[in-house]
Amino acid sequence: MPRRLSALLLVIGLLGHLFVQAGPAWKKVHAGGAGRDFASYYYAADVALHGGDPYENPSLDAAAREDHTRKSVNPYFYPPPFLLTVSWIGPFSLQSAYEAWFFVNEALLFAVLAVGVVAFEVPVWAVAALLWTWSPIPDNAWMGQANLLALLPALLGLAVAKRRPVAGGILVGTAAMLKMSPALFLGWWLMQRNWRAVLAAMGTAVGLSLAALPLVGWAPTLRFYTEVLPGFSKGDYHGLKVPISLEANHSIPDLMDRAFPGPGSILSETAQHASTAIVAVLLAIWAWRAWRATEPAAVVGALAVLMVATPVYTYEHHLVFLLVAMGTAAGLAWRRVVADWRGGRRAAAGAVGLALVFTWFVLAWPLPMLRGAQAMLPKDLAWVTRESKTLGEAALFAMLLWFAGRRTAGAAGPTTGEAAEA
Repeated sequence: MPRRLSALLLVIGLLGHLFVQAGPAWKKVHAGGAGRDFASYYYAADVALHGGDPYENPSLDAAAREDHTRKSVNPYFYPPPFLLTVSWIGPFSLQSAYEAWFFVNEALLFAVLAVGVVAFEVPVWAVAALLWTWSPIPDNAWMGQANLLALLPALLGLAVAKRRPVAGGILVGTAAMLKMSPALFLGWWLMQRNWRAVLAAMGTAVGLSLAALPLVGWAPTLRFYTEVLPGFSKGDYHGLKVPISLEANHSIPDLMDRAFPGPGSILSETAQHASTAIVAVLLAIWAWRAWRATEPAAVVGALAVLMVATPVYTYEHHLVFLLVAMGTAAGLAWRRVVADWRGGRRAAAGAVGLALVFTWFVLAWPLPMLRGAQAMLPKDLAWVTRESKTLGEAALFAMLLWFAGRRTAGAAGPTTGEAAEA
């Protein structure tokens, strides 16, 4: 693509982001809302900085009440090293720190997209479109979430691991110590037998846990690994009082919870076993497809979809993890459409184009629009819109695996650190 056209598209994308995404999100942040989800990080760090246990929920609530900001906050259930990233909050009020976090997320967003373009075959036009339409971006921003904080080092690690396995392992290990789910990316290195990257990631996890001890302490650290973390698989997120069957949950365990409801806010044993079996099958399909893949960016993107869909809770803001995966799929799909069209396979070109548009739309449409559509449908059909984003995740996973073994004419070449080996 000509540089001038690329620059023009980027300008258009940035304008769309400013007026459609960042502007409205900033208004919500500036209006307050007592820090949204960021309050959990803020008060966990506050309690830890004062020598308390950040995994002691009443301590977080008491700190919030003492500040006169809110009566309670969501439990803190991230790994101990995560608190190192918010340990700067001491001199700042909750609102000031929350507003600062908004700009941190903006910087992370552009860094993630840049890595996507350089290393994961995301075309510039897809970046511009994502900056206009991808509703998880503003959701992540105004909720004060930390998804991009984990996504950036994970992508960087995957991009450099072939040539610099230790550096790649350190980066992905860091991502996994910010949010546990990026640890799934180690599966790609296991497939490649990149043992140095795997060991470096594991060593980084241990090292960061030790580095966080002066802030968090031994007892809370052990509590996370022995009490908090084991509860994730059954939906016990350290006392999080949010029903699994919430309308905005788009995960595989949510589907199983609806089919086999459990007691209270945790998965039934049947739902746990069913979720585990489905995830195991999907991982086996991914591994079979990844074994001789010619499009590594597509393989990594498909693994990112599993990373998003397999936890018990998958909210709107979690779909920001699929930014690069969606951009990769868009670029590969467009090249396939062009190749099929030029080769006279008009029906195939149309099918791929429609699959791309459908997948992008159902993953990107804003939650208020989804709920409005759901309200217009009869009750027997309301599940179609309710589960549309879960269906979009499945469609994106299928598309990326399909592209994984189909190098298209005009492709940019090997990615995720493999160019030097080609």
